[in-house]
Amino acid sequence: MKKIANIVKSTSHIEYVAQVINPKKTVGIESADFCLGRFVLIDKKHVGIVYDTELFNPNSLTLSAQKEDNNIYAPDLQDEVEVLLKILLLGNLNDKKSKQDLPVEALEAGMEVVQMSDEQIKDFHLIDEKVQVRYLSNLNSFGSKLNPGLFKAISAQLQKFLSPEQYKIIKTIERNLEWLMVCQG
Repeated sequence: MKKIANIVKSTSHIEYVAQVINPKKTVGIESADFCLGRFVLIDKKHVGIVYDTELFNPNSLTLSAQKEDNNIYAPDLQDEVEVLLKILLLGNLNDKKSKQDLPVEALEAGMEVVQMSDEQIKDFHLIDEKVQVRYLSNLNSFGSKLNPGLFKAISAQLQKFLSPEQYKIIKTIERNLEWLMVCQG
């Protein structure tokens, strides 16, 4: 599993912000590793999904006089833009046993965020060979404007390992979400 970020703060019990490990300094991390809809595992058991990103430059908070001094004394600080991931928790995955529900425990700052493997994503979504997306209501409440696009990204990942019959359920949900967005205009 590829480590991509660390938790740096929370905005609620189920919404967290993680700082991406600097891809310029770390070989092997690319923007595709933390794209919209990427399933992640936090602290080896908490399942989350990247539903938004934010660029942050800590140097933009310094006073303008200090910025001029930085150009002289620390020119490398000028390009230190961080990528922050907004992650919504969807449930837990322990030893191939998944639970799609609101988490009981709160996460802690510094916890590692890693990409989930296809096998882990499959284990999280198939319970007794039945497709589960119980987290959909959480997506609706936190990312309603992104929801159709976000669910499309989820659908594309699930298509890899679902049977045609199982995937029909996902495609129906996807079409319903698109239709709702059209109706809400």
